[in-house]
Amino acid sequence: MRGLIVGLAIYMTVGVGAEERSIGGFLDGKKLLEFCEEENNKCSGYLMGFVDTMVLTENMLNAFGKILGPDAKRPLTLICFPTSLSFESAQLRRVWMKWAENHPGQLQRTASALVLVAFEEAWPCE
Repeated sequence: MRGLIVGLAIYMTVGVGAEERSIGGFLDGKKLLEFCEEENNKCSGYLMGFVDTMVLTENMLNAFGKILGPDAKRPLTLICFPTSLSFESAQLRRVWMKWAENHPGQLQRTASALVLVAFEEAWPCE
C-alpha cells in the first residue's frame, strides 16, 4: 500500500509537467544541476531550503496531529532524514548530483519534484 501511495505522489509531482500547471517551479532539474556543477551557493541554498521546508512540513503535520487527536490520519512521511546525521550541504549536493546524473531524461521537470524523489530514494522511510 505504501508503494502505491508513494508511486501516486511521485506521479503527481514528477509526472505532470510544469507547462500543464498554472504555477510551475522556479527551477527545472537541468538548471539545478548546472548550479551544483558550479559548486556555488545557489545549489547549496536550494537544497538546504528544500530540507528545511520538508522538516517544517513534518513538524506542522505532527502539531496538527496532536490537535486533531490520535485517530487523525495524516499523509505519509516520504523522506526519513537520519536524526543522528548533521547535514552538510555537500552531502545533499552529492545525493542530488548522483541522482541527476543517473536520470538525465527527467531533468526537464521541476527541480523540487526531482529533489523529492532523489532524497526519498536516498533516505527512504521504513
